[in-house]
Amino acid sequence: MTGHSYLRTHMLKAEHLFLDLGEAAAELQALDHEQDRHAATLVRESGLSVVLTHLRPGAIMHEHAAPGPTTVHVLDGRVRFRLGDEQFEAARGRLVAFDAGVRHTVEAVEDSTLLLTLSEPLKA
Repeated sequence: MTGHSYLRTHMLKAEHLFLDLGEAAAELQALDHEQDRHAATLVRESGLSVVLTHLRPGAIMHEHAAPGPTTVHVLDGRVRFRLGDEQFEAARGRLVAFDAGVRHTVEAVEDSTLLLTLSEPLKA
């Protein structure tokens, strides 16, 4: 896959898309070391977004909420989640799912790579 950059959004133009997450994560990690986080939307199609995010230790994604259901898969490292007064950590291999509108903060305890999957809110 030489010469191909994953640091852009891919639209599904066929029945499937095959990406190398290891290669994409390495590209993100190699970017500007003065910034504490980088992200690339790997897929955006039909209400689904898949975003690869790299957080340096101490980086914080301040309190936010997604309009639809969301998952956070910790591919590498360890992050701390805060939901109101509750907090917990998730390390490599853990998957955290949030319902639509759940406010939370994410902080990198270690150098971390996350795969976020966001979907649009379900229509009534």
